[in-house]
Amino acid sequence: MYSSGLALIVEDNPDAREWLGKCLSEAFPACQIESADSYAAATALIGKHRFSLALIDLRLPDGNGLDLIKLLRTVNVECQVVVATIYDDDKNLFAALKAGAQGYILKDQDKDKIISHLLGLQHDRPALSAATSKRLISHFNQQGNDLTDYKLTAREHEVLVMLSKGYTIEETADALKIAVETVRGYVKSLYSKLNINNRAELTLVAVRLGLAS
Repeated sequence: MYSSGLALIVEDNPDAREWLGKCLSEAFPACQIESADSYAAATALIGKHRFSLALIDLRLPDGNGLDLIKLLRTVNVECQVVVATIYDDDKNLFAALKAGAQGYILKDQDKDKIISHLLGLQHDRPALSAATSKRLISHFNQQGNDLTDYKLTAREHEVLVMLSKGYTIEETADALKIAVETVRGYVKSLYSKLNINNRAELTLVAVRLGLAS
């Protein structure tokens, strides 16, 4: 759990690192925080600890934050990874989501907005700034697909709707009276059919298709 687990902040700028630490501490007061100012320092911490949450900058003096995201998703798939950056552009956004990030926030937002994004992770809501959400919706709109194009089964449709509304996989399984592993199988199929890589993209697809409020 984020509220009492271990979090990682990877940010080379001391002021930004302190700022993100304050936001994280206010969101989850009991959470323990480890910080790294470089790719090397971050990889060392990832090798020692099992993190519940990670806030990662994309530009580091000795490496790329995208590689850290991939590393975390490999060694600890349950870790929620959120990019905290100043780069509000398609290239970095889609690269981060493809690498496995569950969120993409702009660290120059006010503190209340950042805290709200972080708290939403507890309810399986992707940590996405308003500008980022609009960018994703615009991207999916340009793809020109509608729901029938994806050829979803009735059960896949149900799972998509529930996940997009913030239900966890376990809650979805309970509501639909099916096994958790069965839901995981549907999620894998949805990712393939929708050509997406994570929960953030799934939610935005559902919003565009009118399946989520």
